[in-house]
Amino acid sequence: MLSESSTGAFARRVYVMVLEEPAFPGNREFLSKVLSAVQLDLAKDTLFAEIPVNVSASFVTELKSKQPEQVLVFGLLPADLGLAIEAPVYQPVVFYGVQWLFADPLSALEYDKQKKSLLWSALKQMFM
Repeated sequence: MLSESSTGAFARRVYVMVLEEPAFPGNREFLSKVLSAVQLDLAKDTLFAEIPVNVSASFVTELKSKQPEQVLVFGLLPADLGLAIEAPVYQPVVFYGVQWLFADPLSALEYDKQKKSLLWSALKQMFM
């Protein structure tokens, strides 16, 4: 179950899932900076989970038990989470009554201005 490895106070009901990238230890700090730009505190406002590569994680149970309002997913596809939806990256979609945003892995975002710009536009649409 995802919540066993999740951290955060979840005050704003935002679930953040990222592909675990051991070779990029600065990912969490980068994510924290990105979220702070839309007034989200990673520790206080979200529930954060790192998903290891090649580990299938069904998110349907988490949806029912945690009832997030928004889910941000970095580096994972809907199918990786047991979801049968089409979700283009950097375009918020509503599914199961929840607003979702799928994006590239954090390691691909940090130094790519175009991808960061796409992410920023999507986050503003969702949170501002």
